[in-house]
Amino acid sequence: MIRRKKMAELVAREKKMQEQKEQMEKSEVERAKLLQRFLDSEAQKYLSSLKQKESPIGKRVEDILLYLIVYRGLRQTITQLDVRYVERQVKGEGPKIRVQRDGETSDFGSYVREAIKDSSDESGKD
Repeated sequence: MIRRKKMAELVAREKKMQEQKEQMEKSEVERAKLLQRFLDSEAQKYLSSLKQKESPIGKRVEDILLYLIVYRGLRQTITQLDVRYVERQVKGEGPKIRVQRDGETSDFGSYVREAIKDSSDESGKD
Protein backbone atom coordinates (compact mmCIF):
# COMPACT_ATOMS: atom_id res chain seq x y z
CA MET A 1 0.00 0.00 0.00
CA ILE A 2 2.84 2.40 0.87
CA ARG A 3 4.62 1.46 -2.35
CA ARG A 4 1.52 2.21 -4.40
CA LYS A 5 1.14 5.56 -2.67
CA LYS A 6 4.79 6.48 -3.32
CA MET A 7 4.50 5.29 -6.91
CA ALA A 8 1.35 7.40 -7.39
CA GLU A 9 3.15 10.45 -5.94
CA LEU A 10 6.09 9.84 -8.23
CA VAL A 11 3.83 9.53 -11.28
CA ALA A 12 1.94 12.69 -10.27
CA ARG A 13 5.21 14.61 -9.81
CA GLU A 14 6.48 13.38 -13.18
CA LYS A 15 3.22 14.41 -14.85
CA LYS A 16 3.38 17.87 -13.25
CA MET A 17 6.97 18.35 -14.41
CA GLN A 18 5.99 17.33 -17.95
CA GLU A 19 3.11 19.83 -17.95
CA GLN A 20 5.43 22.61 -16.74
CA LYS A 21 7.92 21.76 -19.47
CA GLU A 22 5.20 21.87 -22.13
CA GLN A 23 3.95 25.19 -20.77
CA MET A 24 7.48 26.66 -20.92
CA GLU A 25 7.93 25.46 -24.51
CA LYS A 26 4.57 26.91 -25.48
CA SER A 27 5.41 30.29 -23.93
CA GLU A 28 8.80 30.32 -25.70
CA VAL A 29 7.06 29.73 -29.04
CA GLU A 30 4.63 32.58 -28.32
CA ARG A 31 7.50 34.88 -27.34
CA ALA A 32 9.34 34.06 -30.56
CA LYS A 33 6.21 34.74 -32.63
CA LEU A 34 5.68 38.14 -31.02
CA LEU A 35 9.30 39.14 -31.49
CA GLN A 36 9.28 38.00 -35.10
CA ARG A 37 6.13 39.99 -35.76
CA PHE A 38 7.24 43.30 -34.22
CA LEU A 39 11.04 43.33 -34.73
CA ASP A 40 12.50 44.11 -38.12
CA SER A 41 15.10 41.73 -39.53
CA GLU A 42 18.12 43.78 -38.40
CA ALA A 43 16.73 44.07 -34.88
CA GLN A 44 16.14 40.30 -34.75
CA LYS A 45 19.72 39.62 -35.84
CA TYR A 46 21.11 42.10 -33.31
CA LEU A 47 19.01 40.67 -30.47
CA SER A 48 20.00 37.09 -31.27
CA SER A 49 23.71 38.03 -31.40
CA LEU A 50 23.32 39.93 -28.13
CA LYS A 51 21.73 36.89 -26.51
CA GLN A 52 24.66 34.76 -27.67
CA LYS A 53 27.37 37.21 -26.57
CA GLU A 54 25.81 38.51 -23.35
CA SER A 55 23.05 36.10 -22.42
CA PRO A 56 21.67 37.80 -19.27
CA ILE A 57 21.54 41.22 -20.92
CA GLY A 58 20.02 39.79 -24.10
CA LYS A 59 17.36 38.01 -22.07
CA ARG A 60 16.57 41.18 -20.12
CA VAL A 61 16.30 43.24 -23.32
CA GLU A 62 14.00 40.61 -24.81
CA ASP A 63 11.83 40.65 -21.68
CA ILE A 64 11.55 44.44 -21.80
CA LEU A 65 10.61 44.42 -25.49
CA LEU A 66 7.96 41.76 -24.87
CA TYR A 67 6.63 43.76 -21.92
CA LEU A 68 6.26 46.81 -24.17
CA ILE A 69 4.49 44.77 -26.83
CA VAL A 70 2.16 42.81 -24.57
CA TYR A 71 1.36 45.12 -21.67
CA ARG A 72 1.97 48.59 -23.10
CA GLY A 73 0.39 47.90 -26.48
CA LEU A 74 3.38 48.87 -28.60
CA ARG A 75 2.29 48.10 -32.16
CA GLN A 76 5.02 49.68 -34.25
CA THR A 77 7.99 47.90 -35.77
CA ILE A 78 10.97 47.87 -33.44
CA THR A 79 14.25 48.72 -35.17
CA GLN A 80 17.83 47.79 -34.36
CA LEU A 81 18.33 51.28 -32.97
CA ASP A 82 15.46 50.72 -30.52
CA VAL A 83 16.97 47.41 -29.39
CA ARG A 84 20.35 49.06 -28.91
CA TYR A 85 18.71 51.85 -26.91
CA VAL A 86 17.07 49.32 -24.57
CA GLU A 87 20.40 47.47 -24.29
CA ARG A 88 22.20 50.66 -23.27
CA GLN A 89 19.51 51.42 -20.70
CA VAL A 90 19.86 47.92 -19.25
CA LYS A 91 23.64 48.26 -19.08
CA GLY A 92 23.34 51.74 -17.60
CA GLU A 93 25.38 53.35 -20.34
CA GLY A 94 24.74 56.94 -21.30
CA PRO A 95 24.93 58.40 -24.78
CA LYS A 96 28.42 58.63 -26.19
CA ILE A 97 29.20 61.33 -28.68
CA ARG A 98 32.79 61.35 -29.91
CA VAL A 99 34.64 64.45 -31.02
CA GLN A 100 37.64 64.20 -33.32
CA ARG A 101 39.98 67.14 -32.99
CA ASP A 102 43.60 67.39 -34.15
CA GLY A 103 43.68 63.67 -34.91
CA GLU A 104 42.58 62.87 -31.35
CA THR A 105 39.19 61.34 -30.56
CA SER A 106 37.59 62.17 -27.23
CA ASP A 107 34.22 61.80 -25.55
CA PHE A 108 31.92 64.77 -26.11
CA GLY A 109 31.10 64.96 -22.40
CA SER A 110 34.76 65.30 -21.44
CA TYR A 111 35.24 67.81 -24.28
CA VAL A 112 32.40 69.96 -22.89
CA ARG A 113 33.68 69.65 -19.31
CA GLU A 114 37.11 70.83 -20.50
CA ALA A 115 35.57 73.80 -22.28
CA ILE A 116 33.54 74.74 -19.20
CA LYS A 117 36.59 74.40 -16.99
CA ASP A 118 38.72 76.51 -19.34
CA SER A 119 36.05 79.21 -19.60
CA SER A 120 35.58 79.35 -15.82
CA ASP A 121 39.37 79.56 -15.32
CA GLU A 122 39.60 82.48 -17.71
CA SER A 123 36.65 84.28 -16.16
CA GLY A 124 38.19 83.74 -12.72
CA LYS A 125 41.43 85.45 -13.81
CA ASP A 126 39.69 88.62 -14.93
